[in-house]
Amino acid sequence: MAVLLLLASGGAQAAAFDAFNDYGGVGLLQTPTARVSDPGEFAVGVQTLHPYNQLQFTAQPFRRIETTFRYSEITNRLYGPEDFSGHQSYKDRSFDVKLLLLDESQYLPAVALGVRDLGGTGIFSSEYLVANYRCYDFDFSLGLGWGRLGARGGIRNPFAAISDHFEDRPERSESGSTGGNRLFRGKEIGLFGGVRWQTPLPSLSLTVEVDGNDYKHEFMDNNQDVASPVNVGLSWRPNRYIDTTLAYERGNTVAARISLRTNFNEWRGAPKFLDPPRPTPSAAAPTLPDASATPVAPAGPVRESAPTPPISSARPSPVAGLEPALRKALSAQGITLQALRIDDGRLTVWYTQTRYRKTAETLGRVARTLADTAPADVTDFTLSELRYGFESYRVTLARGDADGLLRGQIAPEALQDRVAITAPAGDTRWDEDRVHRYPDFSWETGPALRQSIGGPDKFYFYQLWWRLGGTLNLTPHWNLSAQVGANLYNNFDELKLESNSVLPHVRSDIAKYLKQGEDNIVRLETNTFFPLGTSLYGRLSGGLFEEMYGGVAGELLYRRFQQPWALSLDVNHVWQRDYDQLFAFRDYDISTGHLTGYYEYRPADLLVKLSYGRYLAGDWGATLDVAKYFRSGAAVGFFVTKTNVSAEDFGEGQFDKGIYLVIPFDFFSARSSRSNMTLSFRPLTRDGGQKVRDGMPLYNATTTVPEFNAGSALPIY
Repeated sequence: MAVLLLLASGGAQAAAFDAFNDYGGVGLLQTPTARVSDPGEFAVGVQTLHPYNQLQFTAQPFRRIETTFRYSEITNRLYGPEDFSGHQSYKDRSFDVKLLLLDESQYLPAVALGVRDLGGTGIFSSEYLVANYRCYDFDFSLGLGWGRLGARGGIRNPFAAISDHFEDRPERSESGSTGGNRLFRGKEIGLFGGVRWQTPLPSLSLTVEVDGNDYKHEFMDNNQDVASPVNVGLSWRPNRYIDTTLAYERGNTVAARISLRTNFNEWRGAPKFLDPPRPTPSAAAPTLPDASATPVAPAGPVRESAPTPPISSARPSPVAGLEPALRKALSAQGITLQALRIDDGRLTVWYTQTRYRKTAETLGRVARTLADTAPADVTDFTLSELRYGFESYRVTLARGDADGLLRGQIAPEALQDRVAITAPAGDTRWDEDRVHRYPDFSWETGPALRQSIGGPDKFYFYQLWWRLGGTLNLTPHWNLSAQVGANLYNNFDELKLESNSVLPHVRSDIAKYLKQGEDNIVRLETNTFFPLGTSLYGRLSGGLFEEMYGGVAGELLYRRFQQPWALSLDVNHVWQRDYDQLFAFRDYDISTGHLTGYYEYRPADLLVKLSYGRYLAGDWGATLDVAKYFRSGAAVGFFVTKTNVSAEDFGEGQFDKGIYLVIPFDFFSARSSRSNMTLSFRPLTRDGGQKVRDGMPLYNATTTVPEFNAGSALPIY
C-alpha cells in the first residue's frame, strides 16, 4: 500500500475522467465516452492489443471537438507481396473525430457524437452516440454503435426506417477516400458502455466495460476469439504528463497503452536561460522625477483608424550620440537597430529581429533598452518592427511607463491599456533615418531529419542530414537566401515504390529525389519586397525554390492593418529540377498561380485560407486550409484540395488531403527561436492538386500582431 501511495503522489489529477482509450481518444478501453479533455490538450501515445499495435496523436482544438490521428499495425498480416514489401506487417492510417453535443447537468447526461476511422480504409470504422453521467467517483457511459462498435447488433438501425440505403454498409473503402459511404449504415446497431471508478488513490482509476464488437468481421478475415465481452482495466496517471492503462480484454488478451500529454494553451516550453537577460537599470540610466506616466492612448480595442504618430517635417534632433549606445544595447538583446529619430520629445526606433517568437517579448526588451539609454528629455517612445522592409505596427508608450518597467516599478499587466497601437506608415519613409548599413549576412546550421511514414515497401524511411543555410540582405527589401544539405545517414536505398500516375509526375517521383539527392541544394533564391500603397504589398522571387522546382514568381497582397481578412494573388513559372537536386532541370515546366483569401476568426484563433487556381499538373481547382492556433504558438490544421482531375485519374485517395501539426522549436530549446517544425500527415503523395513553394509568402512577411487581437494577452512583457 505504501508503494501505491508513493506512485499516486506528485501532481496526480483527481477524478480524471478524461483518460484515453485504446484508440487514443477519451474513453474507457475499446469504447468511447462523452467526456473530452480541456481545450488545447495534445497527446502522443502507443498501444498494443494483439494483433493490433497503434501510434496515436490526439488533439482537442476546441472545447467540444476531439480529433485523433492514428497509425495502426496488424501484426499477423503482411502489407503486400513478399517480393515487394518483404515481411512488413500491414499498416493503416485513420482519423477520428468526436463532437460533444450536450454538457452534463444535474438531471441530464453529457452526450457526444463521434466517427472512428473517417477517411481511412475502414478497418476500425464505427459511428456512435454516447452518454455519460457522473455519480460521486463513478462515471457511467452508455452508447449506441454503428459498424465495428455495434457489431454485436441486436437493434435495428433506426435510419433504415428513412431509407433502405442505410441497411447496406460497405465493409471497406479505398485507402485515402472519405469513407462517407459507410456513415451510420448497417442493418443492426449495438449497445456498449461501462463505468470508470476513480479510486481513493488520485492517480488510479478502474474501468469495466461491455464491448460492442464481436470480432467476427475483422479486416482480412482476421477474426479473434472472444471469451467474454467484458473488458477490465486499470489506468495510472502519476502526473500531468503521463497517462497509462493496463487491461484484460476479450476475456483472453492483455492490452497496454501509454500516452504523453500536455496542453498547448498552457505549455510555455523550456526555460530560456540561454537568452540574454532583460535589461536592468545601468549606472548611466537617467533618473526621472516620477516613474508614473499618463497613458498615451485610451483603453479600448485597437482600431485601424487610430492615427499614426506623425513624422514631423521639422529638423530632427541630433541622434549621433545616442545611436552607438542604443545599437550596442539592442544588439545585446539580439535585436538590430535599423533607424531612429527624435522629434519634439518623442524617440522613434525601427528595428529587426529573428530571435523572439512573441512580439510582446520583443517590445518589452526594446522599451526597457530605450528607457535605459535615451536622453532624459525624451518623453515618449514609438517602436516599430520591420519585416523585409515593411513596418509591422507602431507601439507608442510614455517614457515614465517604460522607465517603470525597466526598474520593476510597473508590472507588464499594468501596461495593457496604457499603450497606443497604431497602423504602420505603409511606405518606406523610415529609410530616410536608417543607420544600419547593408549588406548584412546571417547564417544557421544544424542537424535535420527527413522522413516518410507508412509506405508499402517499408514503414519508415528517414534521412539524417546536416543543413547549412544563410541569408544575405542586400537592402532592407532585397535578399538572397540559400540552404544546402549533406547526408549523414539514410535508408532510402530500400525504396522500391514507383509512380503509376497517369498525370505528369509533379510529386509522385519523390522516391527518386530522395535517393539521388542525398547531398543537395535545398534552396537558392532571391526575394524583393516593395510597398504599393498603405495596404498593398508586392514581391518578386526567383531561383531554386525547393527540392523539386525552381523558376520565377510574383505576388500581390492586400491586407489592412489588424483587419481579420486579406487577399493575395501569386503567379509563377517553374521548371522541374533534376533528381540530384543540383543545378540541372528536367524537361517539364508550367505556369501556376492562385487567388487566396485569408480570414482570421479571432474568437476561436482560427486561420482559414481558401485558394483557387492552377496546380503543378495543369489541373484547376481549390484548396481549403484551416488551422487552429493555441496560446503557446502551436497549431493543428487540415487541408483539402479538389481539382478537375477525376478520382480515377487522381488514383488511390481520389483527391489530396491531409492534417498537420506546427510546433515552435523553442518548446524544446533553452534559447528563443521563431522557427517552427511542421509535421504533415497525408494518406498518399499523388500528383493532383499540388502547389509549389515559390519564395517567401507576403502574408507571413506582413503578419499583424496576434497578441494585440487577444483580449487576455499582454502587449508588452
